Amino acid sequence: MSFLKKIGIVIAQVGALALGIGPLVSPLFGSKGDKVGGDIATVANDLTLVAQVVVQIETALQGKTGAEKREAAIRLIGPIIRTSQIVSGKKIADAALLETGIGQITDGVVAVLNSIHEDSVKKEIEVKT
Repeated sequence: MSFLKKIGIVIAQVGALALGIGPLVSPLFGSKGDKVGGDIATVANDLTLVAQVVVQIETALQGKTGAEKREAAIRLIGPIIRTSQIVSGKKIADAALLETGIGQITDGVVAVLNSIHEDSVKKEIEVKT
């Protein structure tokens, strides 16, 4: 069982609030930019929001197909990317390419989370509780 699958099951059983995971809609706002903290902190924050969405989708859509989970995650991750400093305020020349990139970011974060050993779920829960 992967880290992502296992943490999704644990969150569903214990409850998202007990683990310190915010509501499903909170990542929709993305970051507004961190002028004081710098770009690295902002990117890290956006990446964390993307990972939280992936975990929340895994939790909320247990029993659904991977394709259904992917589409749901993309719908929530898209606004994070669009409001991030990398895209916000810029003219988009190729909307289809942007959508492809958002899908690739989603797939990449899923791959990163799936690469983590399932034993790490216990450590994640201990830190959050």
